[in-house]
Amino acid sequence: MGQSEKSTTVGNKEAEMLASPSQSASTSSENLAILQTRTRRLFNKWQLFALSLMYMSTWSAVPGNMYYAMYNGGPAAYVASYIVIAVGALCQTASFSELASIQPIAGAQYYWTYHFAPARSRRFLTWIQGWVTWTGYVATFASSVNFGTAVLEGIIQLNYPDYVVEGWRTTLISLCTLAVITLVNLFAFRAVPWFDLFSGVLNILLFVAFMIIFLVMAPKNSGDIFRQTNVSSGWESYYAASQIGSLSNVWLFIGFEAVIHMGEETKNAKKIVPQSLFWSIFAGVSMGFVTLLVTIFCMPPVEAILDAASPVIAVLLHVTQSQTMTTALGGFLYFLNTSASMGNMTSVSRLTWAWARDGALPRWLGHVDGRYRIPFRAVWLTSFLVALLTLLNLGSETYIALGAITSLSSMAMYLSYAVVFAVVLYARSTARGGIELGPWNLGRWGRAVNVAALVYTVYVIVWLPFPQTTPVDASSMNYSGPMLVGVLIFAVSLWVVRRNRWEGPNRAVVDIALKVED
Repeated sequence: MGQSEKSTTVGNKEAEMLASPSQSASTSSENLAILQTRTRRLFNKWQLFALSLMYMSTWSAVPGNMYYAMYNGGPAAYVASYIVIAVGALCQTASFSELASIQPIAGAQYYWTYHFAPARSRRFLTWIQGWVTWTGYVATFASSVNFGTAVLEGIIQLNYPDYVVEGWRTTLISLCTLAVITLVNLFAFRAVPWFDLFSGVLNILLFVAFMIIFLVMAPKNSGDIFRQTNVSSGWESYYAASQIGSLSNVWLFIGFEAVIHMGEETKNAKKIVPQSLFWSIFAGVSMGFVTLLVTIFCMPPVEAILDAASPVIAVLLHVTQSQTMTTALGGFLYFLNTSASMGNMTSVSRLTWAWARDGALPRWLGHVDGRYRIPFRAVWLTSFLVALLTLLNLGSETYIALGAITSLSSMAMYLSYAVVFAVVLYARSTARGGIELGPWNLGRWGRAVNVAALVYTVYVIVWLPFPQTTPVDASSMNYSGPMLVGVLIFAVSLWVVRRNRWEGPNRAVVDIALKVED
């Protein structure tokens, strides 16, 4: 049977399933669940590991993210905070890996919330969790695309000093990048796992190459650089400044759990998803720490980084003393960021798809294309939303609005993590004999790791809304807190309208997703 004939057959079955008036409600729900879970299991262990490694791109993001750590705290606080945050992120990752071994499913956080939360508050917490997680992921994707554009424009400025960063240019570059990523995810998705594997291998090779280049070519700082402090923000308390500056490291691990949303497209998901998640983050943490130490040892003076239009390009130019070599290395970093954005699109679109098939977004968006076996409509919606956000680059006032929206990502994601850890600890405390664990688990250390993850998550949430600079004005304000409040008000308002009609996640979807293998 040809591809077009198969597609027609699937379409006929779909119409028959959805249109038959004689079906019972449960049968209709099960048939709809089948239509909404018919993706292919394309990813194997190494491809998923590479996707996670590339999605985070921890080591390559270190030089690009260092500005705020230098601005608030300096090298000493930068190193100390990385160690604390790395341990906290690994506790988060281990806890999520354990949960991924129970339910490796798109929409992970809100499914887990429904599964483990108290019965009386289960639907409400799931509703809030779903909206917070989804909006946080969309904001993260927009931030990723814009970060890559900033790197590219830094390279252009290096080679063409007359180049002026203007809103329309930034917007055009971002939209072109987004278009390529979208088209690949739509029409060449079967190649994406192999692209991820290639990018993951290249990521590791480039890490080795960058470290060698830094250590061989760069003028070296003395060991005193690791004790140097700096506060250029106006904060009087060094402790407060250093905690706010540590967000440069927190941002390295936002969305660490992204590959869990690919669980329905991964072979032997209950084993492979948690293994790939934990060990990829562990590898990223390790490479990131080495990069951080080497970068500080080889970087220019703090003032030069703070004055540079693009800190990462300033560091590369200082290291290589060569415009050509800096351009080449910067180009590799841009490729790695684009690969990360590719994974971002893949993950966010699956979360969009899951949230739609469970009825929070229009169910029409929860459709899986019968020919390509991917959630076409969810990919288009995700791309459209990020394109709209990118258009905010066009004006100086709307650019502030874009910064406000992208700042939502960290607060929203960390709140979603806190909810998961809290309800899991509740379930561990109330369930007789403990919760039923999957094949990848932490054993008797599970509860302790969950507690550590929750404490760390709440501590970070405390500092996330603080502004980087004082005194605060419209351009320097941290909008993550107000934006999160806005999302919560929207979600609660919608809940009041729909609480009697929304029954929670479709349990038939869970049953099918966890059992079906291609």
